[in-house]
Amino acid sequence: MVKKTPSTEVARPAQNDPYKMRTLEQILTLFDDGDFLDKVMDGHQQLQLDLLEHKAENGTKGCGGSMTITVNYALGKSGDVAMGATVAFKAPKKPPSSAAAYINDNGELTLYSPFMSRMHQPVRDVTDYDPETGEVRDTD
Repeated sequence: MVKKTPSTEVARPAQNDPYKMRTLEQILTLFDDGDFLDKVMDGHQQLQLDLLEHKAENGTKGCGGSMTITVNYALGKSGDVAMGATVAFKAPKKPPSSAAAYINDNGELTLYSPFMSRMHQPVRDVTDYDPETGEVRDTD
């Protein structure tokens, strides 16, 4: 007897297939009984809220985010397709914290401003001033 291999031809559905996936939403609803699509929509809403919050706190500079949906397909021997889906959200980055300090003569960071040293000098006497108003007169 001659061994025959089974046919790999897949039966073609009717032209007007009522089971055909016509939209991306229908495809995403297949995963986790629709829970995946709910996760996508919830994450999308949170991303929009993150954008609004970033704009309120930091303005529009750097106010951007992204949503990435990945769908993986693996074709089986009998024409079936195994699918897997993931979604990732990237919220806007917070700007880096900022600070200011001074460098002293030894090359160390300090909060002591070099301009403060001028303020801590003793008060000088002014001889030419108006005793009623305290206004200092020009010596020129």
